[in-house]
Amino acid sequence: MVMSSRLSSARAPGVRAPRAGRPARRAFAGAAAALFVLFTGNNLPSALYGLLRGIFGFSPLTQTLLYAVPVVLVILPGLLVFGTLSDVAGRRALILAGLAAFAVGDVAFMLAGDTAWLFVARLGQGLGVALATAASTATLSDSAGGLRADPVAAQRMAALAGTISITGGLAVGPLLGGVLAQYAPAPRITPLATHLGLVAIAFALALSIPGRPAAATGHWRLTVPRIPDAIRPRFRVIAVAELLCWAVVGVFSAVIASLLGSILHTGNLAVTAGGLFVMIATSAVAQLGAPRLAPLTAQVGGLSVLAAGLTLLVAAEATSSVPLAVLAMVGSGVGHGLVFAGNLAEITVATPTAERGAVLGAIYFVNYAGLGVPVIAVGVLSLWAGLETATTVAAIVIAVGCAALIPLVIRRA
Repeated sequence: MVMSSRLSSARAPGVRAPRAGRPARRAFAGAAAALFVLFTGNNLPSALYGLLRGIFGFSPLTQTLLYAVPVVLVILPGLLVFGTLSDVAGRRALILAGLAAFAVGDVAFMLAGDTAWLFVARLGQGLGVALATAASTATLSDSAGGLRADPVAAQRMAALAGTISITGGLAVGPLLGGVLAQYAPAPRITPLATHLGLVAIAFALALSIPGRPAAATGHWRLTVPRIPDAIRPRFRVIAVAELLCWAVVGVFSAVIASLLGSILHTGNLAVTAGGLFVMIATSAVAQLGAPRLAPLTAQVGGLSVLAAGLTLLVAAEATSSVPLAVLAMVGSGVGHGLVFAGNLAEITVATPTAERGAVLGAIYFVNYAGLGVPVIAVGVLSLWAGLETATTVAAIVIAVGCAALIPLVIRRA
């Protein structure tokens, strides 16, 4: 998902866009590569948690915490702390620092001798995402002006590139990790070492991003999103929908590989990680097609399909049905993509231009909260009920929430 323009992509006073032509293309490519590599690495460990549980013997709660802790403790605060820092320090500095921090996390993950070091590694990776995401999406916005003469077309291109880079990375990460862990030597090391090489490539590409202009006059400040009074009723409904749809991504990223292994009766890491790839890749396709739909159609259709997909997941758990599991992944992905795209389309149009960045910043804050907080609840519940039952409860709660929200969305429209 693309960070907000106020948290990231609005061009601050004194922060100049790269010149048209080759410099702009290099900056655009460097920022897109950074986003793709960061989010690939963020989801890559999802394919390895089953393997790591066998090595370190940690509980399902620990597994969910390994996914959720960097989101809650680092990425969420990072949205507030680092959101406008690149306006002052320059885009390149933050992107390079983020890639370097993620590289340290990768190394710590490979060398970890116990579970505590896995948490250290995940916190380093989370810091990398927190540092570089805002600056990278801002660079896409800045440099797009040098690639398209029409400002509207330029920003649409920047938004599309950000969506493809982030969602594509989230989808590719677990698939890459699962395939390498299953078929390459040193299954715990090779996936992280491969990603470390991708980080090095992204770092080299990011060197072409302009640094801090000498004329920059911006001042850093803590970013606290504010919702205008006129759109607060609309925002509340959209925020709940975002929380629900991103909770699905968070819960799936944390536990779906282990869950699919149980449903499919297989320990093949490539197969189990493939389920998460299918879900997120389907979401990306739905997001690309959603602009053809009216926002209300995308929202209502997305909530309906998301609820259906989660219902199919519960049925797949109960019956160990492979077709139902595949349909559950596809349905959940389509539902997520439509809800996300429909909500963004509505809130962008409804919000005055001068306040749009702050509102989108609040939306993305809710999204990241959805990625992390419900996962912790699933982990805690798993201590008493087991991971499968906890996931089933989460799926039912989210599905009921989606169904209950549909009348509110229609009434608001």
